[in-house]
Amino acid sequence: MTEMKPIGLIGPAVVIIAAACGAPPSPGSAGVADPTAPAASATATPRPSPLVSTKGSILVKEPASGEQLNAAVVVSGEASVFEANVQYRVVTASGKVLAEGHTTATVGAPQKGTYRVEVSFEAPYYGEAGFVEVFERSAKDGSISDIVRVPVTITGSY
Repeated sequence: MTEMKPIGLIGPAVVIIAAACGAPPSPGSAGVADPTAPAASATATPRPSPLVSTKGSILVKEPASGEQLNAAVVVSGEASVFEANVQYRVVTASGKVLAEGHTTATVGAPQKGTYRVEVSFEAPYYGEAGFVEVFERSAKDGSISDIVRVPVTITGSY
């Protein structure tokens, strides 16, 4: 039997390099496609999460944040508000109110009901940023007591 002698630092370095190389990657391992695997199916882009008011009494499911509006919008969600009275408005970033009104949730506070309303408005000539606001007015003094502001883009009518 022959005796092996280390040759300085080269011997351990060769062992480390050889161990790091390992076997070649196989199909299905990280970075290598498996040609026999079925193709990934296309899925719909997920909608953004609903927006919730600070107090948690109003949740807006529609419209989605960043949605483009052109003279109409569906406003829907859930609310736990006094006498089920849900207020809404469409307003430009400069503060011009394009539409406003109210609708009724299916049930009033303290329970949570659903609401849905189709809102039409006259789009500004030039498009601009804006908001769909859904809010509750205080029964005591009429001030806004809770609000959700959904940022949207209002397309121009030109």
